[in-house]
This record gives sequence, structure tokens and C-alpha cells, in this order.
Amino acid sequence: MISYSVSLLVAATIAVAATTPATATAAILREYTDAERTSLPRLFHLDDYDRCLAAGGLYCTGTFRLYSDRLTPAFNFIKEFAADSRHFDRTLLHRGYCLSQRCPAHEPNTTRRFERCVEQHGLVPGLRATLLSHSCTSQESVALEAATTNTPQRLFLAIVCAVVVFNIIGTLYDLAVDGEGKSALLMSWSMRANWRRLTHTYEGADEDPRLLALAPIQGMRVLLLALVMMTHASEIQHKLFLYNPEFLEKALSHPITMLIRNGSALVQGFVVISNFLFAYSMLLMAKNRQLGLKHLPMCLLHRFLRLAPVHMAVVGFAATWWRRAGDGPQWNSIVGAESDICRKKFFAHAFFVHNLVNPEEHCLLQTWFIAVDMQLYIIAATLSLWLLQSKRRAIPLLSALFLASCLLNVALAYLNDWKSLLYIMMPENVRVTFYDVPSFYRYYVAPWGSLPACFLGLLLAHVHFHMQENGYKISKHTIIMWVYHMSVPVHVAWIMSGNLVREHTSRLATSLFLGIERPGFALLAAIYIIGFVNNVQNLLRRILSMRLPQMLGRLSLSVLMLHWCVNMVLVASRRTLSEVSVMNIATDLISTIWWTHVLAVPLTLLLEMPVQKTFNALIS
Repeated sequence: MISYSVSLLVAATIAVAATTPATATAAILREYTDAERTSLPRLFHLDDYDRCLAAGGLYCTGTFRLYSDRLTPAFNFIKEFAADSRHFDRTLLHRGYCLSQRCPAHEPNTTRRFERCVEQHGLVPGLRATLLSHSCTSQESVALEAATTNTPQRLFLAIVCAVVVFNIIGTLYDLAVDGEGKSALLMSWSMRANWRRLTHTYEGADEDPRLLALAPIQGMRVLLLALVMMTHASEIQHKLFLYNPEFLEKALSHPITMLIRNGSALVQGFVVISNFLFAYSMLLMAKNRQLGLKHLPMCLLHRFLRLAPVHMAVVGFAATWWRRAGDGPQWNSIVGAESDICRKKFFAHAFFVHNLVNPEEHCLLQTWFIAVDMQLYIIAATLSLWLLQSKRRAIPLLSALFLASCLLNVALAYLNDWKSLLYIMMPENVRVTFYDVPSFYRYYVAPWGSLPACFLGLLLAHVHFHMQENGYKISKHTIIMWVYHMSVPVHVAWIMSGNLVREHTSRLATSLFLGIERPGFALLAAIYIIGFVNNVQNLLRRILSMRLPQMLGRLSLSVLMLHWCVNMVLVASRRTLSEVSVMNIATDLISTIWWTHVLAVPLTLLLEMPVQKTFNALIS
């Protein structure tokens, strides 16, 4: 009943605002037969990479723009097909050719030679191709790259060695010194001590019941991260050289894929959790000590040291050694190109402004959340410390800020014609990571897009603290309990309601949906959290409170940072065209989850935990 009501509410809200009916857009779209699709030039092609290099040949991978000196039926059909945003841009071709074997001409200009080769072997008469971007590899260039290292690579290795040495020293000290009175600074780098911390669960009888109540939140992080990795595994498929790109074109039009198209805003749950935990910890600390704005610099430094080591370690790897982690015909065009962006934006990442500096270019897509988290933390910390001086104003002020931030995003969306991912998640946009789509890099990865979830997390912390102080039981609130117990179907209904909403494409309709989509997910996450921390039992809470999710939750930062690199390494080194299917995507996802968590353990033990404990030891 609730799920049906949610779907109707969302659809009705957008339908009232819509001024462009579905039939207006449907009139310009049509379905294409398999025979029509096969008349198009193949979107991707790869020659045998290893055989080409073994024979001393030159292998080039490039993207070409099709054009014609005169109008032809073939080119007109290609343009018509490409004009439908549900398809990949078929005026672009992606080719990997062994030039020395396919086109052994003595043309000194590699670009022109590559263009002529594509026109000769990949196009019907009358079509021409101009090269937009390319990279070429030979046996000599591979050997030269393997034999040389540059200064950033050597610096990264030096830092890794220093971290390992610190951990060896700290662990040996821990093993050699018995009893109490050990140096807190040296113990910060003990792998044995950090392993105990990683595997510790709040299950003892002497533990703070408030910590016990927070246990399922770690499991909630694990669940959200699994969904994020599933979305990214599907997205990365769009970047590969594909045997059957039609699968992705048809899949995004299928109603069930709305779980991905309209489900990406689930990441707002991370924002709510982060700000709830911060504000709640501040309220608990304020019971025993005086806190104010003078503590803001220390709060910001603590957050910076919480995020920066792991963030910059992975970005540093991506900017230096990532391109050396594999090879293949499509490796340079996928991993190499992104590694170049990481090097270009390294210092923007260091200051957590990479989502604002050259925002259309992405180094490790998921890191936008790290930047937004840090940017919103500055607002959250300032506001929380100020509100500690007058807790009575907190709930009404934060409620007003939540509503105002929602209206702000609606206004910005209307003025700038921004749309949610529901409308812009099209094959070609996903392939280029929304490079030329302002709705993505001006809203989706920008801090104001997540501002409502930030205020909601702060508000939730104050509401929960106020209820605890006054002995109010959340179980008395029937509606909240009803939604809490129906949370999974309600969440699915909220996502699937996109099938009803996407038919309405007027500027006002898309702006209104953008304004309620993320806050809607944030509100559902808030209901989860309020039920969890008040020990309201259901099956989901019991699963998320188990020992394994609690342990894996402590790896969440490392998992978030690593999984993109791991997934890319697994798929971008393929020698042949990739066949897309549900089973193949699932296989990539499972492999990515496994290897990401395997690598996240040493990254957390050797870097994240020691830096946090070192900071605590220095300020205590």
C-alpha cells in the first residue's frame, strides 16, 4: 500500500507540472529492426594486439568522426540513428588496428594513415572518417615504458616504503614491549593492534549501549557500497570495446534497469550517515565539555586526516603506476586516459576541490563523493558547533535549511535546465562519463546537490538526541514504524517510480523531480537510521548488525576508493571485444567486490588506521 502510494505521489507531482506530454517526444522516436541495425558500421573493432606487437608492428587505437562529402542514404540513416539519445553515437567509430599489417603504406603521417586505413577497411564508399583521438603502441614503446620510471612514480614508491617501514617498527615494538605504559605513538603503527581494532565488535556487556545501537550503520555502509559497485560495474561496460553494444542500448530502455538509472541517488544515504554520526558525536561530547567555534580548526583537521591519506594514496597510484598495471589494445584509451587526468588534477584532489576544478573531467569517478563530503563537512561542523550554544533553535533551523536547500536546487535546475540522472543516463553520456553534460558536473557531483541530505543528517542527530534525553520511544510513532518496517519495498517503489516520471520532460517537471529525488532518498535513509539507533528490530537490522558487516564497514573508505581501479584493471586489459550480458556484468562485479576487499584490508591497516591513531596520540 505504501509503495503504491509513493509511486502515485511522485508521478502525480511531476504530471501536474508537466507541459510536454509523452506522446510529443515519442513521435520523434521509433524502434529499429535488427536488419536496420546491422546495416550500420560496426561501432567497435579490435585487431589481434599481441600478434601485432610480437611481429614488431604498430598498433593504434582511435576514435573517428564519420562524415560524407555528399548526402547519401547510408550517412543519413547513421545520423538519424545517432540522433536518438537511447543509442550510442554511431557517427563515432572506435577502432584498434594493426597498422603495419592492415595498411603497410609508407605514409609518414600516422594520423592520416590511420584515417585512410579505416576508410578502406571499415566504411562503405561515400563515407569518410576524421581522427579525433588516438594512441599507438609498438614493441619498442612498451619496452621503453617498462624500463623507465619518472619522478612521481619514484616518489610514490618512496612513500609506500616509508609507510611499510613505520608499520614494521610499530609492530616489532608492540611484540617486544609487554605490559602497560606503551608509547601511544609507536602503537599507532602496530599491525597487530590495528587488526584487533578492525575486528572488534561492540557486543560486550560492558559496552556503551549507544555504541551498540550504532552497529547496523556499519552494515548499512556495506550494503550501499555494494550497490555503488554494481552501478559502476555496469557503467564501466559502456567504456569498453563491445561486441554487442545493442545490449546496452536496449537494456537502458527496459523498466527493470530503472533500479540503476534512478537508483544512483542512494549514495545520499552516505551523506546522511556521515553528518548524523558527526553531529550526534558532537552532542554527546558537549554533555561533558564546552564546545564552540574555537574548536572548528581541530574538527576540520581531524576530518582532513580521516579522508586524505587513503584518498591521496589511491589517486597517487592512479596518477603514477595505474597505467603500468596492465596492457592491451584498449588499455591506453581507457585506463591511460584516466591516469593522465589523475596526474593533471592531482593537486585539486589534494585540496578536495576536484569536483569544482575542471569538473567535466573525472579521475576515479567515485571520488566526487569524497570532495563533497569534505566540502559539506565545513558547513556541518561550523553549523553544529554554533548550534551547541543554543540547542533549542537547532531543530526548527535545520528543518528550515533542509526545505530551503531543496527549493534552491529546484530553482538552480530550472534556471540552468539541469536534469537528474533519470533523464541523462544515456549510452553515449555514460561512455564518456557525462563529459559535456552540465547536469552531471554542475549538479550531481557538486556540493549543493547533496546539501539537503547534509542538513537532514544534522537534523536527525538533534531529533534522536532530543528523544533520548526526554525518554521518547520512536516505537510510539506508528507512521514512522510502518514505513521503517516496509523500508525495502518503499525504497524499490521510489526508484521504480522513475518509469512513471520519465515520460514528462518539460523544464518545470524535470526541475521539480530533481528537487525531490535526492531528498526523497535521504528521507528514506533517515528512517532506516532512526529505526536502527532506536533498536527497532526487523530482519534487515539483524543482518546488518552481524559481525561480518561490522568489520567490513570499517573498510568502507578504502573500498570506496579502490573499487574503480580494481574493476578497470579486470576489464580494460581484455584483448578482444567484450560481450555484454547480465551474467558477465555479475561476474565482473563479484570479482571486483572480492579483490577490492582483499586490497582494502592492508590499505586500512597500514595507512588509514595508523594515521588516525597518530593524530589522536599527538593531541591527547
